[in-house]
Amino acid sequence: MRVRVARVSGFCFGVERVVQLTERALTRGPLDTLGPIIHNPAVVKSFENRGVKPVSSLEETEKKTLVVRAHGVPPDFYREARQKGVALLDGTCPFVKDVQKAARKLQDEGYEVVIVGKKDHPEVRGVLGYVQGKASVISSPEEVQSLPLQNQKVGVVVQTTFRMDTFTECVIELMKMAKEIRVMNTRCSDTDERQAAAVELASRVEVMIVVGGKDSSNTRKLYELSQKQGARAYHIESPEEIQPQWFTGANEVGVIGGASTPHSIVQQVVEYIQRLQAEDFNE
Repeated sequence: MRVRVARVSGFCFGVERVVQLTERALTRGPLDTLGPIIHNPAVVKSFENRGVKPVSSLEETEKKTLVVRAHGVPPDFYREARQKGVALLDGTCPFVKDVQKAARKLQDEGYEVVIVGKKDHPEVRGVLGYVQGKASVISSPEEVQSLPLQNQKVGVVVQTTFRMDTFTECVIELMKMAKEIRVMNTRCSDTDERQAAAVELASRVEVMIVVGGKDSSNTRKLYELSQKQGARAYHIESPEEIQPQWFTGANEVGVIGGASTPHSIVQQVVEYIQRLQAEDFNE
């Protein structure tokens, strides 16, 4: 049985950046993070073991330094932190900053802003802050009909990790309604590359192991895409979840890590599968 790792796997640029920022800052003094630093329980737990606590507000931390995760925050949060004397280390992903700037630019130019993404996602909540909350958020084309945008100038941005197919469907529906529409494709290029890598690999193997946090939307999408290719797909967070019977009759196994999955955990999964195979051979 051969184990193949996807050509794009493990930490994306933005996640790598904020993790390194936190590691460096931790050597200079105590700090907390605004929310889980990334959508990966193992990484969050590792930082917690070193005294870095995820908090949901400035009131929850007693430390003078707080890391803003890759998803970003509304501009009001920076002002509030200054007033409370808390230093913010900005780990906002540059691709997320592009969404924030695009939304504000569209609003300044007189467009009614539509954000295509998940309403409760921290990235979307942050972007809303850059347009003073004056934007519509939709996650499906069916939601377009309820928007008061008939014959309006509409400007569209999209959550960096949102599904391309759904984003396209939403834009098509908005085009039917708007007098004028301007679309800013603010999806992260890593998202497309990683999803393409998952499709490519899943089409060539019998079993696909997708490694990443269960609350990671980009990892769930990789799992869904792998299933659609006909592979027996499994979404895990750690090697210990792997069941030997998953590989019965398989000649090739694919492994891919989500954007918040450390390369080290992907490698652990590969080694775990190889050990299982060796044990079966010895038996």
